Amino acid sequence: MELSKVALEIFSKLEQKWLYHYEGKNTRLLSIGGGGTTGIVAGAALVHLENQIQEKTADSNARITDFFDIDVGTGIGALLVAMFIADDGSGRPLFLTREAINFLNL
Repeated sequence: MELSKVALEIFSKLEQKWLYHYEGKNTRLLSIGGGGTTGIVAGAALVHLENQIQEKTADSNARITDFFDIDVGTGIGALLVAMFIADDGSGRPLFLTREAINFLNL
């Protein structure tokens, strides 16, 4: 079997198992790249997105991860995701996006 068919088969099975486990619900994926200026741009965009989420929902406690089902990243993006999903002990994210960006000096 050629490589592209194997890859397609693997990803099809992953989609069926993980991405479509909710009947009638789309899965929202937050994917953050990292490295160099990409991390800086991603950080600025994420701060803006979280601010917009808080403004639109009128909830100052809303966090970016409240609106995504799966959060992933590479490089600095992986560190940001880890900080976004870190639990404060009460089931809520420990860091605001701006706090995570400032901590990582982006």
